[in-house]
Amino acid sequence: MVIFVEIVAGFLRVLAWICIIDALLSWFQGPDQVPRKYTRIVTEPLYAPIHAFARPVVGGMDLTPLIVMMALSALSRLLYGALG
Repeated sequence: MVIFVEIVAGFLRVLAWICIIDALLSWFQGPDQVPRKYTRIVTEPLYAPIHAFARPVVGGMDLTPLIVMMALSALSRLLYGALG
């Protein structure tokens, strides 16, 4: 069980880093430029439910990556909490 939680938590950390990279690349690249084109393949399915519900934009900034990273972090903490 512990190894499963470690693998899932590692996967969640990788997803969080891809969200960070995509958010940083969005300042310098368009959505169709490489490597952002590939980070969006991973992040768009994560962002889509939030975009469908509400589009949180403050001053022209999309806060969806922050919301997704907070959710991934909370999920990771729940997994570790389940171990006791």
